[in-house]
Amino acid sequence: MDNLKKFFGRALDPIHIGTGGYRLGAVDNTIVRETATDIPKVPGTSLAGVIREYATIWEMENDNECKSKGDEEEKRSCAEGKIKQYFGDENKQGKLRFYDGQIIFFPVASIQGTVWITMKELLEYWFGELKEECGEKIKIPDGSNDKAYVIKGVNGEKALNFGWILLEIERVQNGKNIVLPSQLDQCVKRIVVTSDKLFSQIVNDNLEVRTSVRIDPKTGTAAEKALFTYEAIPRGTIIGFEVGIDMCKDDNKEIIASLIENTFPYLKLLGVGGLTTRGFGRIEIMKLGGEKNVNYQS
Repeated sequence: MDNLKKFFGRALDPIHIGTGGYRLGAVDNTIVRETATDIPKVPGTSLAGVIREYATIWEMENDNECKSKGDEEEKRSCAEGKIKQYFGDENKQGKLRFYDGQIIFFPVASIQGTVWITMKELLEYWFGELKEECGEKIKIPDGSNDKAYVIKGVNGEKALNFGWILLEIERVQNGKNIVLPSQLDQCVKRIVVTSDKLFSQIVNDNLEVRTSVRIDPKTGTAAEKALFTYEAIPRGTIIGFEVGIDMCKDDNKEIIASLIENTFPYLKLLGVGGLTTRGFGRIEIMKLGGEKNVNYQS
């Protein structure tokens, strides 16, 4: 049985996790997407890799046994030995399972200011189990079509203008009540719900696209014919991800959960994904209140 812990994070910088290599199309370096929906995601393997590295650094700096070692190489060897019991190695499966991060709220510029779009299914999954004391009660529609259903902060008297598309506004009359976490109040001011088809289209049409050039190491100047473009999830995006703790192998889940949470300051400082030296990748992680147990088969 996996004990699933939910977390969500706010992108402080654009996030680029590339598919590898160049692609024919409007953008040379594309980012990873869900196969079924074409919506960008943060792969669980990327999260697992950086969190494992940051957990190792934390152990080197805070574990008394590792701190007492003579040099940096010995400290790192000590930390890696402690970390691998949770993350595993080539000989043993670890106790943690990292699932792909999903976009929950995506920021889009509009005539009313920045609006965060989402889907009914996302709100139900990520916030449906939260209790009222955890935040603000909101109502989500029973169904959705190609309209913008106002959840919070949007003037419902006129259509929502995204510049290239004009969405008819509709207020939620009948629907399900859920709780929006209080941590999001300061960073998500305006929320609308759209259909899954429209959500995918709006997200992909509003990704951040930048142009750069490769530098020739010999000359220190731009290399000839080395201009390229790359896309990224924009700053301000709210991303949710889950970590499963294998309760069959370790009953002390709080120690493991604490180890994961100790890496969050590094994610905020050093980031995840590619192009971090160009100002990409920082993400501020926060913990959600809900937990649930999920049965699985090995």
